[in-house]
Amino acid sequence: MAKIAILTCSNAGLDYLAYPKDIEILRSVIHFGTEETYDDYVEMDAKTFYERISKDPDDIPKTSYVSPGRMTEIFEKLEKDGYDEAIVITISSKLSGLFEAVKRVGSEMNIKVTAFDSKTLAYGEAFMVLEAHRMAEKGAQTKEIIARLEKIRDNNKVFFAVDTLLYLVKNGRLSKLQGTLGTMLQMKPLLSIDDEGKVTTLEKIRTIHKAHQRVVEKYVEETQGKNVLTFISHAHADEYVDWFKNQVNLVFPEREVVVAYLTPVVGAHTGPKALGLGYIDLDKI
Repeated sequence: MAKIAILTCSNAGLDYLAYPKDIEILRSVIHFGTEETYDDYVEMDAKTFYERISKDPDDIPKTSYVSPGRMTEIFEKLEKDGYDEAIVITISSKLSGLFEAVKRVGSEMNIKVTAFDSKTLAYGEAFMVLEAHRMAEKGAQTKEIIARLEKIRDNNKVFFAVDTLLYLVKNGRLSKLQGTLGTMLQMKPLLSIDDEGKVTTLEKIRTIHKAHQRVVEKYVEETQGKNVLTFISHAHADEYVDWFKNQVNLVFPEREVVVAYLTPVVGAHTGPKALGLGYIDLDKI
């Protein structure tokens, strides 16, 4: 029976959840200008990051995924530690080049590396990672784990709103929204991640409160009568979180809501105060 390691990227935000510490995290990097770089979470956490970009909105950060050299070091260490295989669950391949990079580097390793495109990020990705680890601990093999991850990938959804589109537009992560930058920055659209893993605009909205209302309405419409795990992922938007939880519990009093921060390398694209409300359909996974 193969010994399987579970890895993910820091975009999943595992650092803000309780997680088994033998899950290896590939740390993306935050760049401010050409001189300042920080490894996600370990050198700059969410609170520090969001305070910085809130104070200086014009200093828009960029991000990059973990270097091939660092990936190679991690895979080689896993082999020395007795692992036969590694499953790497990545942020959507439509939002980052990490998935393809893992496949390239993995093909050169002695250990067998399987890259899995989550087609999402943040808590949806984190849930896949935790489930893969649970299965691997119980002796499940790669084929069985991947089949389970595919079901989770096909049965989760997140709706979100951002306080400003500046970061999504500047970093080229937003599709299906046209107009001048000035026009776009006046909008607070209802956003989601589509089946391909792209950020897409569902509705054009003018105020953040109305956008928040539509996030809740879409969540309620899609989860009525379903057995779901509900989550909130947010970019230091603590003042919004209680309102969203209350709105969920007004309709579904029995539902618990998992709350987690968006890590800096995700927040670099959403900007501060972004918030997503999502679900995983537990009966279909």
